[in-house]
Amino acid sequence: MKLRYGGTGGLRGSFRAMLRPFRRPSGAAVLTGATNFLRGLVQLVFVLGVLGAIFVAGAVALAIAHFSHDLPDHQQLLTYQPASGTKVYAGDGSLMAEFATEHRIITPLKAIPPLVVHAFLAAEDRDFYNHNGVNPLAVMRAALSDVARYGRGQRPLGASTITQQLVRHFLLTNEVSVSRKVKEALLAYRIESQLSKDRILEIYLNEIYLGAGTYGVAGAADVYFGKPLDRLTPAEAAFLAALPKAPNNYNPVHHADAALARRNWVLDGMADEGWLTAAEAQTAKAQPLAATPRALPEPPRGTGYFVEEVRRELLDRFGEKMVYEGGLTVRTSYVPVYQAMAERAYHNGLIEYDRRHGWRGAVAHLANAAAAQSALFGIADPGAMPNWKLAAVTSVDNLGANITLKTGATGRIPLDELRWARRTTPDQRLGSAVYRAQEVVSSGDVVMVEALGSAPPAPANGKGVVSQPLYGLRQVPDVGGGFMAMDPKTGRVFALIGGWGYHDSQFDRAIQAMRQPGSSIKPFVYVTALQGDYTPSSMIEDAPIELPQGPGLPMWSPANYEGNYVGQTTLRQALVHSRNLATARLASLIGMAPIAKTIEQFNIMNKMPLYYSMALGAGDTTLYRMTSAYAMLDNGGHWLNTSVIDAVQDRDGRILYEKGTTTCAACFIAAGPRLSPDTDPAYVASGQPDPSAVWLKGATLADHPLFYKPTRPDPLIDPIADQQIVSMMEGVVQQGTGIKVAAVGKPIAGKTGTSSDWFDAWFVGFSPDIAAGAYVGFDTPRTLGDGETGGNVAAPIFRDFMADALKDQPALPFPQNPGADMVLVNSITGQPTAAGDKDAILEAFRPGAGPTSRYNSQIASSHSYPSSQETADAIDGAAPVAPMPGSQMANVPMGGMPMAGSQMANGPIQTGTMSNAAMGGTPMMPVNARLAPGTVLPPPRALMPGTGGLY
Repeated sequence: MKLRYGGTGGLRGSFRAMLRPFRRPSGAAVLTGATNFLRGLVQLVFVLGVLGAIFVAGAVALAIAHFSHDLPDHQQLLTYQPASGTKVYAGDGSLMAEFATEHRIITPLKAIPPLVVHAFLAAEDRDFYNHNGVNPLAVMRAALSDVARYGRGQRPLGASTITQQLVRHFLLTNEVSVSRKVKEALLAYRIESQLSKDRILEIYLNEIYLGAGTYGVAGAADVYFGKPLDRLTPAEAAFLAALPKAPNNYNPVHHADAALARRNWVLDGMADEGWLTAAEAQTAKAQPLAATPRALPEPPRGTGYFVEEVRRELLDRFGEKMVYEGGLTVRTSYVPVYQAMAERAYHNGLIEYDRRHGWRGAVAHLANAAAAQSALFGIADPGAMPNWKLAAVTSVDNLGANITLKTGATGRIPLDELRWARRTTPDQRLGSAVYRAQEVVSSGDVVMVEALGSAPPAPANGKGVVSQPLYGLRQVPDVGGGFMAMDPKTGRVFALIGGWGYHDSQFDRAIQAMRQPGSSIKPFVYVTALQGDYTPSSMIEDAPIELPQGPGLPMWSPANYEGNYVGQTTLRQALVHSRNLATARLASLIGMAPIAKTIEQFNIMNKMPLYYSMALGAGDTTLYRMTSAYAMLDNGGHWLNTSVIDAVQDRDGRILYEKGTTTCAACFIAAGPRLSPDTDPAYVASGQPDPSAVWLKGATLADHPLFYKPTRPDPLIDPIADQQIVSMMEGVVQQGTGIKVAAVGKPIAGKTGTSSDWFDAWFVGFSPDIAAGAYVGFDTPRTLGDGETGGNVAAPIFRDFMADALKDQPALPFPQNPGADMVLVNSITGQPTAAGDKDAILEAFRPGAGPTSRYNSQIASSHSYPSSQETADAIDGAAPVAPMPGSQMANVPMGGMPMAGSQMANGPIQTGTMSNAAMGGTPMMPVNARLAPGTVLPPPRALMPGTGGLY
């Protein structure tokens, strides 16, 4: 039809036709006029209808253009990947932990049973496969219902399809407005035009929130019923489908009636659509709800510190979003059996130490026994020791205490189990002995106890004390520490303990605690000397020595733990018995710069201050670093990439990180930032890194575009020097300060460490296949008590772990370097000996460097320092002392003190301001370093014998 606006046609003609009947009629004109009027009226209505349609169409077009102007980008739905957490697995394949903001088990649509699909369609969108994103009939029904609801002040009903729900979830908000509904409809049409119905439904069933912290149907089936999807009954599937509308309102625990009614409504809908028979629906409706949300499983006991370190490394490398939503799969080096051994040894070691230092009192004290029993339920049992229980003391007599547990069970703590509980003092000393039970506990106390086994037999005459189960008094140690065990060939960490219990404290004392290592640093001083002209048989003077601390400060005079000195001794014996005086003298001879280089290369410290006290363990490091360094000694002096993660794969199976463990234990591949750039800046990339590169399993490590390997020297130290230090550390275990470890009965090397005032106790060591380290100390440093050395406190922890770990292993010797000369020497004198000598050992020497006389080729005494003019006057025919490469040792007077103008450690002794990094807080003279003028120094602290690494 063509509209005209002029002449006798169109609107003008229509109006004339309408007016003609009102002119003077003439005969048959009346009928004609009426007919024309009706014709004009119809034409007018038609024209107005067309104009109205054009107007409405234009308005709709304008509205679409308006709302389309700022529509969110819907493309993200086209490439949607459900957010899924990172799953962390132990070395044996067992699941350790999951890092996720949303608990979800991703399931493709083809793996979701039709029963579950039909339940959700019945509840949410029965016409899903018949509409194009918006269901007009549902909209009309909801609009009519909303008129009445609006009058009652109720929220409008929704008529959203599954597609609209997805749009709202991903791209819009839950705002109740016409604007949001229009945008929702527009986006739904767009999504339906680009995604198949099956794909839309698959996204929906994996993404929808179903309460109890779970997302997607598979995760909900696991949380509510502990079942996979294919084992759900119609009643269970219908319950899950009832949840999307309002998960909290249909919580089966808090709103059971509403949940049951909604479930039954879904079952009726399934029957209406023919997805269930009427009989099946009726049977399902008769079943109880039987849905009990369960908490997500806790990580296996003992994994807390290890899992947290894995989480930290993943976050550093991949970022939070990738870790919590990227669906990573992580394989770790964790070995559950080693962790269990480590925990047993660690807890027993701390308990043994703690009991030596007495009783700190009850967990709580109430007015009477009844109050104590009531209080039990508000106090958590100690998680780290599941066999320990809380108990209320109900009565006490001279011979013991009667107790009641949370369960109502009763028992008795005999006096013999209370005698250890002498009162402790702040300096870790003990109070008077216990003779009566009342001296330890009283009625109304809440204490920790452990069952001792069977109850004593009842008296034969039926009289006397009634037989009760016996318990021992327990307390959680207030001392802390850490333990770790690792593979010295690959750097893989097997077990990690950062404290008494992860739930009690998340601070990881193995990795995060910076403590003084004491004498456990000494092997790196001695191996520095062994790389020069020193040998294990070289003589060193164990005698008083004074070293400078700086202008205006007194001389530093270290002392041996025993308070004595032995004079001439070999380097081997000096290390075996942890002679401080001999070690300090050795450090002054070889210089602190070479020692610092060794310590930094082994990653014990990033930058070691050049103070003499550092040679006795005055610096700070962590157990993780120290154990890793010992493992490198065990590895022939080769660098190790110590790690808790073996491999990381993305959701498609592509390898993002893999540790090298075969041909290059220090290498790895990595997408993203380098591993530990702060602690090992020497890692470099080969080629141009491409984080998006696809590298599938099967390629060699070096083929990966992000292949890293260290540029450190390999090995870090001379192989023969490494063999010598390992042998000397075996002597520490067999004859010296680590003698308690010898009970393991297998070849083990290690070293004790104790810092000043017995603040820190260490033992670090290794067998050919396992390296481990233990550290014990208070979080706020204070004394462990007189005589509580590394050999007494930490060595038993190491010993007990190694005894378990090596129990079924053969006694493997440490490997020998084929290029070394093996000489039978006396381990005490260092001189050649004959077979049958009870102290005879095979010692490794560089070819031609073995001992040939009563004294070895180096003699370092307090009364004889050979100078360059003394080459022909060697003592007892021995060659003169050879300085370390680059160091200068001329003009050294008696006492070992450098003369004015002399040089030590490649540089003049500075006269500038001192720093405060010395042992015990006393500033030491830096070598080749000075602080800015005006630096304020702390006052020197009184030094005890053995300062800088007691034992």
